[in-house]
Amino acid sequence: MGSERKPDQDVSVVAGHPTGARHREQEPLLSEILNLLSNVLFPVVVFLIWSAATTIGTVVDQNQPPEHYYDKYPNAVANLVVRLHLTNVFHSVPYISLVVLLLVSMAVCTFRRVIPKRFPKDRAVPLKNFGLHDEVAARCDQSAAASQVVSFLRSHAFKVRAQTIDGAEWFFADKQKWARYGVLVAHVGFAVIAFGVFLGWLRGYSGQLMIYKGQTAAIPQAPLRLTLDNFGATFVPVRTQNGVTYQASKFESTVTFSDPGGSKRAHILVNHPFITSDRVYFYQASYAFGGRLEVLKNGSPVALPGTAGRLAAQDAIFLPGTSRVVQYGALLGPSDPSQTPPGVNLPAHDEYALWIFHDNIPTTAKPILLPIGRAVDAGDGYSIRALPPTPSSGLTYRYDPGQGWVGLGCIILVAGFVMALFFVPVKLYARVTSDGPAARVALAATTTKGNTIYEDDFKTLVQELQASLPKISSPAAREDHAQAYA
Repeated sequence: MGSERKPDQDVSVVAGHPTGARHREQEPLLSEILNLLSNVLFPVVVFLIWSAATTIGTVVDQNQPPEHYYDKYPNAVANLVVRLHLTNVFHSVPYISLVVLLLVSMAVCTFRRVIPKRFPKDRAVPLKNFGLHDEVAARCDQSAAASQVVSFLRSHAFKVRAQTIDGAEWFFADKQKWARYGVLVAHVGFAVIAFGVFLGWLRGYSGQLMIYKGQTAAIPQAPLRLTLDNFGATFVPVRTQNGVTYQASKFESTVTFSDPGGSKRAHILVNHPFITSDRVYFYQASYAFGGRLEVLKNGSPVALPGTAGRLAAQDAIFLPGTSRVVQYGALLGPSDPSQTPPGVNLPAHDEYALWIFHDNIPTTAKPILLPIGRAVDAGDGYSIRALPPTPSSGLTYRYDPGQGWVGLGCIILVAGFVMALFFVPVKLYARVTSDGPAARVALAATTTKGNTIYEDDFKTLVQELQASLPKISSPAAREDHAQAYA
């Protein structure tokens, strides 16, 4: 019967339905993703999260062992930093993912929202729908009016393009059109910054080292070695409630750098980094003076661990064959006045404060003050002689191949903002039609900053255009003219 459907047709329709349904289901999902990425609020939220992560990475010391954070911060804060892996923010996967997500969102937003709105196409549009529009009449034919309109707009620094649409002469004129690219330029700037950050993450490295005078250290990430030739510091007294203390106002390292290309001597001063030929930055970060003691047994030197001139506070030297221990305290004197406790007179010459223990009991009631070059009897045939301290320099180094790109991106970003914020691009629409022996010129204007900012200029432009056209003597010639201006 005619109302019956053939089995083959039913199978074809049923078999084809899921395919079409899947096709229709995929389109809304893609559209939702694109709508989310192009939503202005989405990149703003991502940018705020990225800014917060950048701030954390700047405030919190990076690439330090866990002990550093527990020494510097309260336990709760240190636990938060270590457990959330905030010790290497800039090279972490979430941080790079935020940058990539922000770039993707900006790209989608640019092509779906920014470009269509900032670069309207040259086409016939209802001019009375514009916020800024007006119409004037001319006592001349359409061709002469069109020629006069083009000359007028060009004399006012507009770049004019002409089209003939449905018998009407259309003119599309732009002034400072390049300013419309400001937002796009800013987007490019941020993309260049992101590229620089990614390049630094991919190929950059950083680290720190503590190097003693005369010691040579190697940079593991590069064929570069450095030797500390000398170290000097300048101290200034600071008066406090507890007495006078001393702070370093200037400290400087003299270092010899060696690489396959040769050697070079350099001075690294606080806040004045040294840059190698391979663009590795070295910064003066800290300093120390290691205590240096010589152990003598019956007048003969004895080589023991801890006597190589790198003693720090609380370090101990165990005297073999005895239960005696020498514990180093501090260096007191002009070489490093900062180690002198507040209120204690600064000695004129360097001396060490140390303890000597026998069976874990101090042999003296007060620390032993041992001047440089002098010796003290430690018992059981041992004596301890004070030698000049060994200075050490704490240096940090950083290599970031993306630094130049980041700087370039910042310049492009600022240029884009200047273009977008301080210049007003204007697009003018002009339609010239024939009205018997006369002609009518309809005008409309649009800007990227709204109508108010160009309202007075548009009114002046219309008046000047009216004055430049041949006037119609009869008032009846414009009786159907309806001026709509907002």
